[in-house]
Amino acid sequence: MRKILLTLGLAMTVNLFAGETLSLQLVPDREVVLRGSPQEVVVKIDLSALAGRKKPSHTPLNLAVVLDKSGSMTGPKLEKAKQAARQVVERLGAKDFFSLVVYSDRAEVLVPARRVTDKEAVQERIDSIRADGSTALFAGVRLGADQLQEYFSSKRINRVILLSDGLANVGPSSTRDLRRLGSQLAEGGIAVTTIGVGDDYNEDLMAGLAEASDANYYYVQDTEKLPGIFAKELGEMLAVAARDVRIEITCPAGVTPLGLVGRAERFEDQRAIVNLSQFTLGQNRYLLLRCRVRDGQPEVARVKVSYKDELDNGSDQSAAGVARISFTENRADADKSINNAVVAQKLLMLTAVAKDEAMTLADKGQLKAAAVTLARQKAELDAIYAAAPAAVQVQIRAETDNLHAFDGVLNDGSYNAATRKVMQSQSYDTRNSK
Repeated sequence: MRKILLTLGLAMTVNLFAGETLSLQLVPDREVVLRGSPQEVVVKIDLSALAGRKKPSHTPLNLAVVLDKSGSMTGPKLEKAKQAARQVVERLGAKDFFSLVVYSDRAEVLVPARRVTDKEAVQERIDSIRADGSTALFAGVRLGADQLQEYFSSKRINRVILLSDGLANVGPSSTRDLRRLGSQLAEGGIAVTTIGVGDDYNEDLMAGLAEASDANYYYVQDTEKLPGIFAKELGEMLAVAARDVRIEITCPAGVTPLGLVGRAERFEDQRAIVNLSQFTLGQNRYLLLRCRVRDGQPEVARVKVSYKDELDNGSDQSAAGVARISFTENRADADKSINNAVVAQKLLMLTAVAKDEAMTLADKGQLKAAAVTLARQKAELDAIYAAAPAAVQVQIRAETDNLHAFDGVLNDGSYNAATRKVMQSQSYDTRNSK
């Protein structure tokens, strides 16, 4: 076991003996709370995979690529998807397993799960793919997951990479169906990265599937970028520092948990569990816990993080800590303790929520109401900008620029499928710290 740095509040630092690869910080949005009545406190639960220690060893992959070969993929889309798949095969190692599933009217296994000893033969199979038919997306994902089961191991990264350019129109096709499938696969140790190409696929379905299994979701407007996206995804899998990350959050009596900003996990009996699939070296992800704290209750939340440390041969590691606050009758002391970085990051997360709300309104034809929702959020970001740290100001400025652009297309009536997909992709990345 090694030491991990754990920060409690803003000023108190202790060393705990735990896995060294993930560092945990618990930072309230204010360290001192005014006495008198229950107060809302937001705690940033910040996880970082430390950078610069050493290069992670290559965790063996168990990878299934699932390609849409329906008629709409004819031309550059399919050719670039095939190029990307060939490049993935080229980078696989001797301990990796690979399978290839294609789907149109039905799903079929083109390359059964195996170690790739003859890369040229596999690449020839990829070259043989031709586009035709409809889009049996659910069956494709299901069959890809079945291929992973052939060599499934908790000591491997078990991943489906799904690519589609159209609406699922054969078999189960609702966002709820695919979210449920993603959750089931995640419970079994499988994550599903989704890549949506063009403007005709269902982004809610594709993002929902990826989010349910804590994987990546990509919106690709330019098919020329497909090989780069596949390379990025494979690169992350080849540089995993920690995986099977389980975050357990418990609030004591006297604290009412109000939920996690931008996330669906619910508290039961004062406790919530968040499962994250993996961290690459240097990656940072965070959750924002909202609580209502009773006057005189110093302990806000206990957090325990468990994970497999890929920098220590997959050993089981953990870290745990407590977020605390103090109380005062002096408003100036309370105001001085506000952490503007956490406040700004909460507003950035709420910007993702606002985009989701705006999309729902726009789907109903209420474009002006959607624009008002985004304008209101932009005003909130503008108000915190000057007080935020410089690094966070960069994020705020990028988001206010985005909101300004969306406001323009909503007001002038040029809002379309591409705009929605951009907005939805941005929301996904923010809510999942991608």
